[in-house]
Amino acid sequence: MPSTLHFPLTPSRDLTLDLWDNTLAALRNSVGPSEFKHWIKPISCAEVDECGSRIVLEVPDASHGKWLKENYLSAIRAALREISEREFAIDFKTSEPLPELVTPTTPRQANPNQPNLVARYRFDTFVGGPNSQFARTAAQAVADRPGAQYNPLFLYGGVGLGKTHLLHAIGHAVMEQRPSSRVVYVSSETFLNDLISAIRNDRMDLFRTHYRDQCDVLLIDDIQFIAGKDRTQEEFFHLFNALHGSHKQIVLTSDQVPATIPGLEERVKSRLGWGLICDVKPPGFETRVAILERKAELDGVNLPTEVAHFLADQITRNVRELEGALMRLGASSRIFGKPITLALAEELLCDLGARVTRRLTPDSILSSVCDAFHASERELRGPRRHRHVTVPRQIAMYLIRELTDASLPAIGELFGGRDHTTVINALKRIEQLRAADPGLRHRMDTLRKRLEHD
Repeated sequence: MPSTLHFPLTPSRDLTLDLWDNTLAALRNSVGPSEFKHWIKPISCAEVDECGSRIVLEVPDASHGKWLKENYLSAIRAALREISEREFAIDFKTSEPLPELVTPTTPRQANPNQPNLVARYRFDTFVGGPNSQFARTAAQAVADRPGAQYNPLFLYGGVGLGKTHLLHAIGHAVMEQRPSSRVVYVSSETFLNDLISAIRNDRMDLFRTHYRDQCDVLLIDDIQFIAGKDRTQEEFFHLFNALHGSHKQIVLTSDQVPATIPGLEERVKSRLGWGLICDVKPPGFETRVAILERKAELDGVNLPTEVAHFLADQITRNVRELEGALMRLGASSRIFGKPITLALAEELLCDLGARVTRRLTPDSILSSVCDAFHASERELRGPRRHRHVTVPRQIAMYLIRELTDASLPAIGELFGGRDHTTVINALKRIEQLRAADPGLRHRMDTLRKRLEHD
């Protein structure tokens, strides 16, 4: 791991290069080799400001920068924080105009009626299934009647499963149905950047005007990243109260439920739980195929059915990776003048360092839980209620629900014909235990990673 770099208030060119070189080394270890080669390596550091709190990164073109912002900004910020032990406002520089990517020195003065929403992220382009049906229905209800129900709406789930898509879709739908509505969409990183900039320039009045007075619908992506940042949480807490008290809609996304976000203040957790919390799970095989076919249709890519099935079978956990593979496949076909075939898809996945993944089943998860907690399958399926058995049983139910498409009744049937309400109670119990017991949370996270990557 790169050593921590401390540099003076006026960084020299050598120290600026050292900062970015060390950051690249950290990023190389945190993203895949193909992703690093195509997206991270082409970035260069143009400058670090005199105060050492703002960095300007040069990117090849506008589309490259837009992809970085949507997919890698959090990783870049985390690597910079690891190397320098400070927070950076990140600006992107390119030879092309790139207004969306530049973090201003004061809160944005853009027209709030024109939020920074991705055009393709709409409800009619969202391909859902049982994994996301509840979240999509709730998002549509919020868009139809903002501030009237489900306030806040909290969407959580793993990376690349569609949370951001639904967040943008809400913004688009609100703007279409109520053109005068003032929609503000930001990532938590942008919210943090704006706050840092406002504090540094003594412009908190503009910050609060932008986020409170000029906002009817607030959409914040990846809210978990404000955890551990006291001033940011304080501002968010008061912002939440102001908007909620005025019946203005708040929609947030995260990678986990509020109760399990470490470093998040209890008063903030309490507010986030006031409305409706929905999870977005990994899509099943049929939904993954539908996503690929819909994406291919929108992009004008001729995708044979056998190739769609192959990609859907190999890339199982992440919609963004699924769409990225299709994008690279289409680009490869155009560049080299080759039709998209199964052989080309296999070659692509090999180049990306992908490998055949085994399909997780409820039985395989149950077996792994038994091994990890030194319990027998007979005990977990049976009626015994001793803690030695009940906790692993509930963990198995939780992981089966999270990592497969099994329904609640099907999970109950697997464990001795238990009622689906028993499964619901088990899921709630494990979420409580994860929040209260860091040791158990670590064991579960380790087990989940082993299940996903074995």
